Amino acid sequence: MDAGRGQNTAGGRRTWDFSSLLLAFLTGALMAAAWGILSSSLGLEKLFPSQAQEEMFSRSLPVQLALYGVVSPVGEEILFRWLLYGLLGRFLPCRAAAVATAALFALWHGNVLQMLYAFPAGLLLQALRIRSGGLLEPVSCHVGANLTAILVTAIAGRISI
Repeated sequence: MDAGRGQNTAGGRRTWDFSSLLLAFLTGALMAAAWGILSSSLGLEKLFPSQAQEEMFSRSLPVQLALYGVVSPVGEEILFRWLLYGLLGRFLPCRAAAVATAALFALWHGNVLQMLYAFPAGLLLQALRIRSGGLLEPVSCHVGANLTAILVTAIAGRISI
């Protein structure tokens, strides 16, 4: 089986390669870590403060991990990579639909700091959706990114530098 691509079996079921899901998860984690380093180095949090983000990180860690680390990525991938891209793909060429979906995904996040990150992330997530033909890879990548952001923020908040 081609790593990362779902294949139909004789019964029409789709099979998945675990290594492609792990790679997608790690890609998301690396993307979030790189963005965290870049945005901290440039002081972007101070330039673009976000009350919504502060409220999100003020919740208990288990709530953050469940709600923002798993539930939100699954819902957002269904909404953007499946429903919205599918709808836009009826009227626009593939690349234009992917860019429009990524732009709407960025706007969905509601603040400049997250928009700067969400647009290229949306392009990557859409590329995973197109390449894999399903939602498992983009969901895995999105979960990896969100869990990393949550855990790094939690750890950094407990360390005085």
